Amino acid sequence: MDSQAPARSGRVLTALAVLGAVVVAFFAGVVVERLRFDLQRTDMLRRYDQALRRHQEQIMRSEKASGEPLTR
Repeated sequence: MDSQAPARSGRVLTALAVLGAVVVAFFAGVVVERLRFDLQRTDMLRRYDQALRRHQEQIMRSEKASGEPLTR
């Protein structure tokens, strides 16, 4: 019984180390995915902002040319 105690504690320690590595890898993946998502979102918001500004400029040019407001 004495010889089984070190072997069992070694297996438990190995299992805990593997579990810790899996948890660290999981959270590293979450961080990487979040950074990728933020980059994509920033790019999309920049394109949306540019399109919105172009649209607003087009409306202002049309209003100036016609002399009447086109929006409510």
